Amino acid sequence: MQLVTIADLDRPHAEKSALIERAMQLSRMYEEFKATDTQTHKYDVEIHGERSRAPGIHASEMSKCQRMVVYSIRDVERRSVSADQGDTNMRMRFALGHAVHAMIQSDMHRMAARYGDALQFEDEVKIHPGLGGVAATYDMHSSCDGLFTFKHNGVPYLRVGLEIKTSSGPEFDKLVKPAEEYSEQTCLYQKALDVPLMWIFYYNKSNSNWTKSEPPWLYQFDKHLWDTKLEPRFIEAHRNAASGHYPERSEGRHCRWCPFAWTCQPNALNQRQYGPSTTAHRPGALRVHR
Repeated sequence: MQLVTIADLDRPHAEKSALIERAMQLSRMYEEFKATDTQTHKYDVEIHGERSRAPGIHASEMSKCQRMVVYSIRDVERRSVSADQGDTNMRMRFALGHAVHAMIQSDMHRMAARYGDALQFEDEVKIHPGLGGVAATYDMHSSCDGLFTFKHNGVPYLRVGLEIKTSSGPEFDKLVKPAEEYSEQTCLYQKALDVPLMWIFYYNKSNSNWTKSEPPWLYQFDKHLWDTKLEPRFIEAHRNAASGHYPERSEGRHCRWCPFAWTCQPNALNQRQYGPSTTAHRPGALRVHR
């Protein structure tokens, strides 16, 4: 029995249920690893700049604003917004998110190593047109945070994707299921990489709690979401890019770090800066008292 591709999900439930149960054990395996991890180790944190992104569809951009998707397909230059229009607070959050990603990916590599040839973990699994299939059809460029491959005698029998997200304490406590944009993002990963199962690992930045590899955080490829929403969206985006038509703006806080805001010029750029409005010191704290 195997659950390696999306097509394997069509197997009778009795055949795949044991494999799904195996996938659900990933969080227990991780917890046991962390409880006994005393190794000295280090990991690198790499933050890619916007200008390094290839033109095409990117999973992290496809749910925010469809005008943004068309800009990317048409290879419009990516630039940062001016200092007074940008959102410094969110850029700090993004940097922290990258650090947490690197930490967890390092953990998963070291956890998998304990199981020898029985478990393999790959991080930053690339999605690009060279993969063929939908990645080539829709000119996709992205990276899936991780991919677990369970093996028996060197033969894969189960594959599970990993997507890492960070959340503040109050946001984490309100979670009941993955956010819609993350479900869409991971659906693209699964389709492009032909991965049947996905685990969204939400990490609580306030207390280091995290979501286990159980429903709704572990789920199967959503064929309905792909067929009725995502693929039609990609078809329309390429049609708009070919004709030079830009959809209406979907404005919001994301405009302040959008690499195309310089040409789009949304009204959101003229609104009040988001983030903390007070200084870290009480008034007068830096005065010299005589």
